Amino acid sequence: MEFWGVEVKPGVPHKVTFTEDRLIHISQAALGETKKGNENVVLFVNFNGKKLVVGTLSMDKCPQINCDLVFEKEFELSHNSKNGSVYFSGYKGFPGRPDLPSDGDDSDDSDSESDDEIPLVAN
Repeated sequence: MEFWGVEVKPGVPHKVTFTEDRLIHISQAALGETKKGNENVVLFVNFNGKKLVVGTLSMDKCPQINCDLVFEKEFELSHNSKNGSVYFSGYKGFPGRPDLPSDGDDSDDSDSESDDEIPLVAN
């Protein structure tokens, strides 16, 4: 794994492309310095042709948010601020590597315990 981060400037969507079999995990979004007062800044991700809201930032109430977004193919980040940049950060890595967090489904069914109910013993 290695650190990944990007500045998304006002009015300029940032397209993230992949040149090799990698993944990008976005774990935080934060407001940069703004030129004007408090505005609500809506964060967007465009993935598979769908523009989705990630969250809303505000310098006074919520200047940064934690998130848990993982992408294995091209996506685009944007926001609606006209006064300042938004910084996205996280890490990049390789799918299927043991040093990356897993989805928790690495168990081998032959070694797993039965899913049968265990009877309760009354005292």
